[in-house]
Amino acid sequence: MANIEVIIRKDIELGTWQGLGGAITEATAYNFSKLNQKRQRDLIDAFYSKDGLDYRWCRLSIGSNDFCLKPYQYTNRFNLRDFSIEHDRKYVIPMLKMALEKQNLQIIASPWSPPAFLKTTHRTRFGGHLKPWRYKTYANYIRKWLDAYEEDGVRIRYITPQNEPRAIQKWESCVYSYRAQRRLAYKYLASALEGTDTQILLWDHNKKHLVEVADQLLTENNQKIAGLCYHWYDGTHPDQMWQVRQKYPDIMMLGSEMCVGFSPYDAKEWATAANPYYYELMSDINTGACAFLDWNMLLDWQGGPSYCRNYVKSPVILNEKGDDFILTPIYDALKRFAKLYPAGSKIIRCDYDSEDIAVVARQTRASYEVVVANVSGEAQDVCLNYGGEQYQKLILAPLEIRSLHVR
Repeated sequence: MANIEVIIRKDIELGTWQGLGGAITEATAYNFSKLNQKRQRDLIDAFYSKDGLDYRWCRLSIGSNDFCLKPYQYTNRFNLRDFSIEHDRKYVIPMLKMALEKQNLQIIASPWSPPAFLKTTHRTRFGGHLKPWRYKTYANYIRKWLDAYEEDGVRIRYITPQNEPRAIQKWESCVYSYRAQRRLAYKYLASALEGTDTQILLWDHNKKHLVEVADQLLTENNQKIAGLCYHWYDGTHPDQMWQVRQKYPDIMMLGSEMCVGFSPYDAKEWATAANPYYYELMSDINTGACAFLDWNMLLDWQGGPSYCRNYVKSPVILNEKGDDFILTPIYDALKRFAKLYPAGSKIIRCDYDSEDIAVVARQTRASYEVVVANVSGEAQDVCLNYGGEQYQKLILAPLEIRSLHVR
């Protein structure tokens, strides 16, 4: 059992942690509609109240994605005259408005694909590209969506140009080169967003090559570009995160999607599935992330509905009858973290060189609070160095999480 040294860097402040969130997909909202009014209110409290997860963020899909009842788009005409968000008013918007009554959410919206008639393949699924001569039309399409939601009383704070721009999926997807992403974001979307306070978060994909991504995408100064968001699915990559944070200290970095799979529900497997959340959350915060959004909030017993059968896990699921919900170990993990590290916490950097633990530190009024998690299956010997001659030694049992206050 090697001794792992953790240095609490009181001299490096990383900003303010802005909290957790989740996505209201059509699957989530459809499942929500099956609950009676009391259980709907209970679920909203479970996610958005201070006694629950205290979610401060929400992610929406601009058009359909893999967690919808079926594919759809808002218009079928190049002039966009038939544009309508009526489809979203059946399930998504009613749940979203109940959430907004409980919490003033920061909302991120992401398209999984442009409408089919704007793409080279003439279909929303299986990748393809946005036609080079249709960038302006597509930017106007996104602005119409933003305006329509605004008219319904929903303010969108951030958009991403494309969900997972390097992925070819059997569901809605669209591929963009770095050059194409820059062209869409800096030239067309930035222009279409004039007169709004909506900003753009770039990338919205995995972290393995995040330094390269940042260097390729953060090439211009533009007040509409707020920073980068990323997904978890190819690993946590704290080295990539920290390099980007040091090189671009003024940008936002936030996790916009994470989930584990696959379903259906199994209690023992679900408990194991909760473990990656601690390492991802704590590592991201310690490398400069300001927020984290989980994927689907509420799925059914099978892990859907998903019209393309991409069943995964969620922190809350419907029971087998589909008339009530179950809080899973993933929910418990997120709730525990929300209590240990609430929104508004002032982040302090921790230096350590081990994948067996994760550490975050925050400044309180009179002291520092350090949270140490053993994410391995073996006991870990940890030495906390608070500067000078102030040390503290811990032996953490497998998967143990400990919170310590230090002056």
